[in-house]
Amino acid sequence: MLAEHRVNVRHGAFLRGLLTAAPLAAALLLPSGDALEAAQSPEADDRPRSIAADSLPGGPYVDMRMLFEKTIFKVDVLTLHIRLNEADAREIEGLVRGRRYSDQLADSVADVAIQSRDVWARIRFERNVSLGQFLDGTEDNLEKVREAGIIDESDYDLISKGMPIWYAFLEDRGILDGDLMYYRIRGDTLRTQYVGVEGELLLDQTDVGPERRLSVLGSYFVRGSDFRKGLIKSLFSEGS
Repeated sequence: MLAEHRVNVRHGAFLRGLLTAAPLAAALLLPSGDALEAAQSPEADDRPRSIAADSLPGGPYVDMRMLFEKTIFKVDVLTLHIRLNEADAREIEGLVRGRRYSDQLADSVADVAIQSRDVWARIRFERNVSLGQFLDGTEDNLEKVREAGIIDESDYDLISKGMPIWYAFLEDRGILDGDLMYYRIRGDTLRTQYVGVEGELLLDQTDVGPERRLSVLGSYFVRGSDFRKGLIKSLFSEGS
């Protein structure tokens, strides 16, 4: 159960909810290039926010990035950037340096990432998405987290039922091209911000409890997740 739950919402009034991460369905690697690298750098976005990666310096095996596409129509949906802490990055380096990607190796990397307790993440939406589409995708990945035993049935139920409340401010507005979501995990404390394309801070919430961290990271890295393969493969494709 949650030990603490604090919400600061600046877009309409809605009830407290519960959080998972991992929106929507299927992923491809984010292409390399200086311009794209700058765009994905946490320091590159100058819109107002307080969640930043300044306490997590960059370096080899620290960053994982991917582009998320709708596979049928090849439509860009979002870009995802995850930054781990130095200790976890060094453990992952020991696993992957000099080796080729494999499902077995991905299991080992995913185990490190899911159990990390010092993580920054950013989602940038690349097109307009309805709240219904967003919730359908998050639910699919959250079910995999429950099935893998990363969170238990009661935590799954609380989070699943809470998501429509949590994201109620998007019901009429929807998700817009250029919106940003930030996550910062420190121990069992998860802070979440949603920044609109015009720079408005629409959501700023802090939750405390291990299920918060595990639901977010599990949704990204559990077997069968829409994001796992793209994120982990980026460790190899970027030549870290």
